[in-house]
Amino acid sequence: MKALSRVVLLLGAVGVGAFLLRASPREVTLVYGLPPGEAPARLEVDIRRGRDLVRHAELRVPGGARDVRHSVRLPDGEYRVVVQSGTAVFERAVTVSEAGTIVLPLGR
Repeated sequence: MKALSRVVLLLGAVGVGAFLLRASPREVTLVYGLPPGEAPARLEVDIRRGRDLVRHAELRVPGGARDVRHSVRLPDGEYRVVVQSGTAVFERAVTVSEAGTIVLPLGR
């Protein structure tokens, strides 16, 4: 009976650990691929989950850059990334399920 209790306790601890691991933020690098032509001086980025604003950033674009890297910590889930570049606005859906790099082309 003690062995069964230990197994149940161990399985419960593993389940709680897995739940907490999924809820903890992951290191994600968003790479914004700039459209052809003259690069903008900066990008304004909103990361939304549902209607909630999760992150806002204003990123400077180095001269001659073809992409801009943006490191964030996000829990697993579905997000909408809205990038404003001058007068153009780009919206992309993103799913975070692991740490890593996500490339978001901003061209049409």
